[in-house]
Amino acid sequence: MSDRKRQKTTHNEILNTTSITKFEQLPNELILMCFRYFDFYNLYEIFFCLNQRFNQLFQYQTKINMDLGSIPHGKFLTFCIKLNQLITTSQNYPLSIIAHDKHRFNLILEDDLFKNKFSKLKSLTLSNIDAKTIYSLIFDKTTKLNQSLERLSFLDEISREIEASNDIKRLCGSLISSKMKSLKYLKLNFIPYSTWTGCECGWHTCSDYIYLEFVKLAERETSLSHLETLIIGNISNRYYATTTIYFHTLITDLLPCLPKLKNLLINAIHFEDYEWRQRHKALSATTTNSILSLNLKVIKVWINSDYDVGNNMEKYINLVRNFFINNTSSHVATIKIFKINNVNVL
Repeated sequence: MSDRKRQKTTHNEILNTTSITKFEQLPNELILMCFRYFDFYNLYEIFFCLNQRFNQLFQYQTKINMDLGSIPHGKFLTFCIKLNQLITTSQNYPLSIIAHDKHRFNLILEDDLFKNKFSKLKSLTLSNIDAKTIYSLIFDKTTKLNQSLERLSFLDEISREIEASNDIKRLCGSLISSKMKSLKYLKLNFIPYSTWTGCECGWHTCSDYIYLEFVKLAERETSLSHLETLIIGNISNRYYATTTIYFHTLITDLLPCLPKLKNLLINAIHFEDYEWRQRHKALSATTTNSILSLNLKVIKVWINSDYDVGNNMEKYINLVRNFFINNTSSHVATIKIFKINNVNVL
């Protein structure tokens, strides 16, 4: 027998002995696992109305995770109406939303069509939405997202609506407080307010950074948070750091209110405030020596070097390291990962 005939015979034998499983022959558990890789709108477009089995899985067992940006502009209102019908019929409520557009986000959360439809929303990922709108939708509206949200992430283009407003300060103070009943994961990332100058300069930014403030959290008896993970700034792109925190603010106003915090990541810690307090002898002894009994397992922080840090960098690294080790329960044994400027300091 020639080699060509032998290969053909072998190929036919393989085809005869191999059973090909079609997607619809998979058990429900595997199909639902596959559904997790799709946005809810894409699932609707692909699988809904194919047959009764897929309709049952889609309506009653699929977790509704929506990316509002994936819905074509011309189909947005139509899909919203169909989504409302599906939720009303199945009582299967959305669990997560990703929104990159203020108007779409407002429309789907504020319209009477979706009244009480987002009462079980667990995760929210936002960008290109101002802080005032976010505060209003989480705390002021009937959706009561502060009761259900477990994860909240700000990706980019989150800013103040008006330059002189305290929208970011008010939002941060409320997010890291007992107002958020279930929040365990929080990523804070803001950009400075920019204005159009009308000249060759184009857009003008008053500051390169947003300095986070948590002064009102000093009332610790009413401000204890449930947070387990806190990320400040854009960790994935350290060269575009716009959100930062003063070291003094971190250790005196913020960390004492986070007794359940396990993971802390900060892309820029500033020490100008610390140096000012040192020069004016206003830094109390409790700032660096108090015992907070933190329970951190992962610490990744970067010390900002945009200003003339000079020979102080080593001093700042030691200051940060000593603070966290001295204020962590069981000391180093509790901390699993501790990096400063991406260098292991354990």
